[in-house]
Amino acid sequence: MPVPTLYTLAKTRLISNISMLTDIGDLPYTFLAPILKHIQNPSQLQELETNCPQIVGETGEIWLRFIKRDIPQWDKKPHQPRDSRNWGKVYRKLKREAEQEKAVQEEQLKEQMKALQQNREGNQTKIVEARTGYDPSARRRGFGFRSGGGGGSSSWGNPAAPPKTGKMAFDKLRRSMFDQKQARPRATQMPTHLLNERKTLVKQAPERMIRMQDNTAPQKMLVSRRASQGAGSPSLPRPNITARPSLAQISTSPPSKPERASLPPGQHFSAPKIQPQQSGAGLKRKKAEVDPFMPKKKKA
Repeated sequence: MPVPTLYTLAKTRLISNISMLTDIGDLPYTFLAPILKHIQNPSQLQELETNCPQIVGETGEIWLRFIKRDIPQWDKKPHQPRDSRNWGKVYRKLKREAEQEKAVQEEQLKEQMKALQQNREGNQTKIVEARTGYDPSARRRGFGFRSGGGGGSSSWGNPAAPPKTGKMAFDKLRRSMFDQKQARPRATQMPTHLLNERKTLVKQAPERMIRMQDNTAPQKMLVSRRASQGAGSPSLPRPNITARPSLAQISTSPPSKPERASLPPGQHFSAPKIQPQQSGAGLKRKKAEVDPFMPKKKKA
């Protein structure tokens, strides 16, 4: 591999540090054209032309590359200068126009976004408090139901009257159910102060419960025959109980034995006699059944 020349080494060094190049002295453009084509900043090229006026008018290809890179739709705009020395002026003019167009487009985009946001806010659902326009007297009279014409809705969100279907019986039934619900609102639909006013204590039993208690027949009690005979005979005096027996007396008293059942005097119990079983000789022997499908056995 041959050793690189000094020009090649300097050229490679300048290209790697092209952003630091601001002056080339009195060297011609044709000698440094392979190096100057690597400039990426228009301000650096303008400064280089100011410091080295011998390259002015020869850097058109570099300015054209900047126009193609930085100006949108550059081919639809006039970009060819009449004088080759004015390539820098053409670039700066097109650059200002492009920035103005960009600002106008940004402003239009902001206006569109603002209009879209206003439209969205106008169509947004808002939650309104239920106590808006609160009138306690009106609610006390009608429990929040506005009996306006046309079957309007109530101030508490009750549904409107049911629509007519053309069937008289069905419409009448639906309307009666709707009126009943409106006349007797639920406790959740009533204000708290009305619920407190209706809250009372029970001072007397209802008359219907008293009549039912009077009309009920006394319950029957099951008693023994002796107790019923003793209660029916007027000769037996009723015991006068002044105090209940203590637990000690109940525990020490011996338990009474149950009475044994016995027959009346003059009667005896006679058990039935068990008849003896008959012997096997007196029993008749059952004749064996004859199978018609089996051959008869011959007697020996």
